[in-house]
Amino acid sequence: MWEGATAWQVASTDAPPRCYTLITSAGNGSRAVRSDQPTPKQYQLLAGQRVIDHTLAAFLALPHWAGVAVVVAPGDAAYQAPDARVRVWPVGGAVRAQTVLNGLQQLAAAGARDADWVLVHDAARCLIEPAQIERLIAACWLDPVGGLLALPLPDTLKAAVPTPAQAAALGAPEAPASTPVQAQAQAQAAEPAPMPRVAATLERADKWLAQTPQMFRLGALRAALEAHQGSGFAGITDEASAIERSGAQPLLVPGSASNFKITYPADFALAEALLAQRQAAPQPCAPANPLAPAAPSTPEAPAAMNPVNPAPAPSAPSQSLGLGLRIGEGWDIHALVPGRPLILGGIHIPHPSGLLGHSDADALLHAITDALLGAAALGDIGTLFPDTDARFAGADSAQLLAHAMQRVAAQGYLVLNLDTTVIAQAPKLAPYKAAMQARIAAVLGLQPSQVNVKAKTAEKMGPVGQGLAIECRAVALLQRVG
Repeated sequence: MWEGATAWQVASTDAPPRCYTLITSAGNGSRAVRSDQPTPKQYQLLAGQRVIDHTLAAFLALPHWAGVAVVVAPGDAAYQAPDARVRVWPVGGAVRAQTVLNGLQQLAAAGARDADWVLVHDAARCLIEPAQIERLIAACWLDPVGGLLALPLPDTLKAAVPTPAQAAALGAPEAPASTPVQAQAQAQAAEPAPMPRVAATLERADKWLAQTPQMFRLGALRAALEAHQGSGFAGITDEASAIERSGAQPLLVPGSASNFKITYPADFALAEALLAQRQAAPQPCAPANPLAPAAPSTPEAPAAMNPVNPAPAPSAPSQSLGLGLRIGEGWDIHALVPGRPLILGGIHIPHPSGLLGHSDADALLHAITDALLGAAALGDIGTLFPDTDARFAGADSAQLLAHAMQRVAAQGYLVLNLDTTVIAQAPKLAPYKAAMQARIAAVLGLQPSQVNVKAKTAEKMGPVGQGLAIECRAVALLQRVG
C-alpha cells in the first residue's frame, strides 16, 4: 500500500458487495496539448474548471461509493482533490493497464474486497453524466461478469493498406519518450503523411465502440490484468479486454455519444459546446431512483458516503411490474418501386423492387425508431431526421436507429423487448427473419431474444396486398433505470 494512503472502513467478509470508483489520470495526453495550455489534458481548463474536475463531479453526484480514488503519475503534485471523499494515489504506471492494476492493488490495501465492484473511468472522459453511470451499475449489479458502456458502431468501417512509412515503422525500434511540448513540435515539423488507401470494408453489425466507465469485480479484474503483466500487457487496451482474455464475456451497456474521450485539441471546443448546452437546458425534476441506497437500519449506520464510513451499497434495480415502464408504438409504409434495393431490418433481400424513400427506406427500422422515440417521449423519426434534409439522403437506417437509441439511453431508458411485424405480399420473408432479428439486436445492443420479427401478408387486399407497398409495425417496452 502506498505509504501516504489511508484505509477505508473494512467491511466484514459476509457483507454485501460495495462500489468503488477508480479514475485513471496518469497519462500526459500529448496529442491533446494546446499551445495556450501546455499541461496534461486532464488538468487543462474547460468551461472554467479542469477537465478532471468535471469528471469527478459526475461521480460525486451519486451516493453509491464506498470510496473514490484518482491514480496519478509518480511525482505528479498537480492534482489536489478539492473533495474530502477523494483519495489521490501517485502510483501510475508506464501504460494504462499498469496504472489500473496499481490502483486496484491500492484499493485492496485500503479495504476493498475481491467481491466489491470497481468502476474504472478515464479522467479525460469529462462529459460522463450521473445517469449513464447509474445505467451501468443497474445493468451489471447482478451480472456474474460486469460490463462497460459502449456504442454500436454507426459508421461504415474501413481497413487501410499500410503506407510504406507505417510498414517500415513496424520493424523499427521504439522512439524515445518526449514531453508533450516536444511531441507537439515534432508533429508540426514532420512532413505530411501520405493519405492511406482502403484495403477492405469491414462488417460493422457486431462492432461496438468501447467507452468508460467499465465495471468489474475487483478480484476478477486484478487477476485478469496480472495474467498479462509479464508481457507488458500486450493486447490489453482496456479492462474489458483483460476480462475477455480470461474467458468471460462482459456486458455491452448502451452509452452516449457525448461520453467521448478528449484526445485532440479540437475536442476541447466540442466539449465546451456540449457543457454550455447542458448548462442552458432546463433541469427536469429528478425521477425516483431505483438505485438509491436503502435507509440505514441502525442509528450508527452512516446516512451518506464519506471516506471513513461508506454508504450502503446500491440495491439492484427493482424488477416489479410498472416501475418506470414505457410503451411505444411505431408504424411505417413505403411504396415498392423497380430499381431500388429492398432493405428490411438492415438486411438486403433479393427482389425486383425496393422501397422508395429519402433514406434507404428501411420501413422496419423506421417503425422501430418511432417506437423507441415514442416510448421515451422524444418525438418521431420525421422530426429527428426530416426528409427535407439533404444530409439524410440515402442514409443507412441502422445509423439513424443507433442515433435514436443513444438519445433514448441518454434519458435513462433500457429496452426490455421489441415486437415487430412486416406486412408484405412478396417476397417471402421467413428465410430472413432470423437475420433481421440478429441485425436489429446488434444495432441496439440487445440480445436476439429481446427482438421478435413477424411476417404477414395482406391477403391480396389494398396496396400492400397488391404488391405496391410494404408496411411495418413495432412495439417497444422500455424501463427507466437512471
